[in-house]
Amino acid sequence: MENQNKQRDVERELKELVRKYNVLDKGQVYAYFGKTGRDRFVGRAIRALEKGHSIYVCRETKQVASSDTAHAAWERGLGLSVWVLLSLMDQKKIEEHFVASKEEYPVRIVFVGDGEIYDILYVPPEDIEVTNQLFARKNTDGCGHIVIVEEPEDIPKIRIPDVVGYCTVKEEGQIEYYRKDSW
Repeated sequence: MENQNKQRDVERELKELVRKYNVLDKGQVYAYFGKTGRDRFVGRAIRALEKGHSIYVCRETKQVASSDTAHAAWERGLGLSVWVLLSLMDQKKIEEHFVASKEEYPVRIVFVGDGEIYDILYVPPEDIEVTNQLFARKNTDGCGHIVIVEEPEDIPKIRIPDVVGYCTVKEEGQIEYYRKDSW
C-alpha cells in the first residue's frame, strides 16, 4: 500500500515537473527523483502517464514532453539549465524552482535556495555581447547568477554583476564549475 502511494505521488509530481519544463531528458527525470530516493518509481510512472496521454515520450531523443509536439520547441539553454539545477540540488536545499519568463532572457531558471534567490543563465558565444548590454541596464538586486557557457574561454568576455559561478555542461549532464577569478 505504501509503495502504491509513493507511485501515485511520483506520477503526480512527474506530471507537474514535465508541465513546468515542457521537455526533459529521461536522465533528468531519473536524477530529479533520485534526489529523494524515488527513482525506482519513475519507469512505471512514465509508462502510466504516457498511456493516459498526460505526457509523451520521444523514442529517438529519449525525452519526456508535455505534449506530442513539445519536442519541436525544445530549447538547448533550458535543457542545460535543468542539469545545473539538478547538480545544485546536491549542494543546497532548493525550496522552489521555475522557468524564467521570456522577458528575463538569457535567464532560463529561477530558484530559491537557503532563502536566497538565484538564476541560471545560458550564454552561447554569439549572445555574449547582447547579454553584456542587457545586464549593463538591468538591476538585479540580490540575485546570484550561475552562468552556463559553451567553452570556458568565454568566461572572461562576460560582464554580468553578482555571478556566483560559471559552468559548462556536457549532454549527459556532467558539469564542470569555474570561478571568474581563475581566468
